[in-house]
Amino acid sequence: MPVTTLSAAAPDKMVLGVELGARFLVPTCRAGEISFSSRLCFNGDLINHKAWGADEYYVSLPSAGTPPYVRGELRVSVVDGIVESIQIGTWGIQAQGGALAALTKQYGEPTRTRQQMQNALRSRFPTQFAEWDLKDFSVKLDGSTGSIDWGRIEVTTHRYRKLVKDYEQR
Repeated sequence: MPVTTLSAAAPDKMVLGVELGARFLVPTCRAGEISFSSRLCFNGDLINHKAWGADEYYVSLPSAGTPPYVRGELRVSVVDGIVESIQIGTWGIQAQGGALAALTKQYGEPTRTRQQMQNALRSRFPTQFAEWDLKDFSVKLDGSTGSIDWGRIEVTTHRYRKLVKDYEQR
């Protein structure tokens, strides 16, 4: 399990066109644009209001330029107009290598990594997990999330993690 110091100087907070820690400026999708969009836009009919004060937006990605490991839309959590968390669905075990390589290129070597066989899923391949602890935010890769076909990347500010944790401990 490799351990490094706080990774790369001035890591990039831009995640597939959405900037962590910046004002949420993604426009609403037009009719017919939600599934097949040529630009970033969010589904105005599908906004979740979280109990801890965040609004969660489902952001459609343009098909051109979207990395092959990305599955579906982004889930962007916003507090007081500021992007605090971005979740990216992945294609699970088949995409975890590409996702890990892209994240390592962007953020440097992970702070923590581990592999785990998903025996209940009858997988012959280990699921990869990786985390990056950065100055203002963290990045987490779950190679699979209960199914070998689904994985997740979370890019989250420390402030948002604390907000959720404090709410859950109430």
